[in-house]
Amino acid sequence: MLAGDRFVVVSTDRISFDADTFTKLYLPIIGRDAYALYQVLKISDSGKITFFLEYLNFGPNQFEAALDHLSALDLIKVYDHHAEFYIEMQSPKTYDAFMKDDLLKQLLWSKIDQNRFTQAFVSTDKKTKGQEISKKFYEIYHPQGNESFASQPISDVKKDEESFNMGAFELAMKDQKMTFSHENQDKLMLYQLAQRFDKSWYDLFTLAKTTQNPDATMNGARLAQQLSALTEPSSVLTAVEKPVEELIRVAKMHVSKPDGSDGPIQFLQQLRKNTGGTTSSGELRLLNELKVQSIPDEVQNIMLHYVLVQRKNPTLNAAFLHQLANECLQNQVFTAQKAVTWFMNREKRQKEKQTKFERNPRVVKKSPEWSNANYVEHTTSETKAKFAELQKKMRKENGNGIHR
Repeated sequence: MLAGDRFVVVSTDRISFDADTFTKLYLPIIGRDAYALYQVLKISDSGKITFFLEYLNFGPNQFEAALDHLSALDLIKVYDHHAEFYIEMQSPKTYDAFMKDDLLKQLLWSKIDQNRFTQAFVSTDKKTKGQEISKKFYEIYHPQGNESFASQPISDVKKDEESFNMGAFELAMKDQKMTFSHENQDKLMLYQLAQRFDKSWYDLFTLAKTTQNPDATMNGARLAQQLSALTEPSSVLTAVEKPVEELIRVAKMHVSKPDGSDGPIQFLQQLRKNTGGTTSSGELRLLNELKVQSIPDEVQNIMLHYVLVQRKNPTLNAAFLHQLANECLQNQVFTAQKAVTWFMNREKRQKEKQTKFERNPRVVKKSPEWSNANYVEHTTSETKAKFAELQKKMRKENGNGIHR
């Protein structure tokens, strides 16, 4: 049976199926793979074997083994018709019929203790106790490309009182002429963020609108960064000066609006008025590249201030700016407050690194004394005579020094 072979499922409309009985009696015997495959087979029609492999995340051998387990218990019959396979569905036995079949009953008891089976499935009025340790959606299902963000810890996550309203979110997007960048991944991310940060569809849409791409598509990475920045504790700047407070305020004020106005470009032009000079087309392209890298506008503004004002560089160097951007991404610098702290301490960190390097100088191999141009020979005449005699003896033994 090959992945490209076709299958046809027959008799699905004739089987009687009790999910409770199937789970209680058959699952321990046939295993999870065959259990899942039977559930999919009974609602399938026809197609290629690859459907089952992809849908159930099976390998070819795993799929065939599951088929064998089902056919061995007369739950299906498989017919080979060249490159096409017909799978005839059979009904599982009822609870009473199963228990009357000694073979099946013994198979079940070989997998699970009879007393434990009875205890687990006896209906009694029980209430839950203890602390709930169930996993949430955002903890298990991570949208593609967002695994690192999903693994970041977050404290004091509230319980959702109602599920995220995707329909309302999409209507709001349509009204504002917004679209998804990658619909499937973006929707999964929205569900994850809504639960993780306890946000309503309106809260997320408001942020999605302010972090959207220039082409009005949703920027999931920037949205996640913005939410992370809003929920993390504010950076504490000890003995902060008024100019720093003002810088943070202005950096937060100059963020891109939905209509494309304002943002780092306007902030840069304002800096140029104070420092002198003009903004080149290359520098404008640099800012666009930072936006593509998902560097928040307020962090871009602090970065521009650091380069042009603190370091007093006359222009923006592409390599240096990208280096700063990578530092921000690697160290989760997504707010103006955190960016100020990061860049204020950047020179200090570099000096400490340089000092540490100087404390551990490179070990240089010492040259032999005789290689020194000022080396003075101290060998005695007696020693030289002995060495000459030894050379003469060796030449004689080796045939005048020629040894073949």
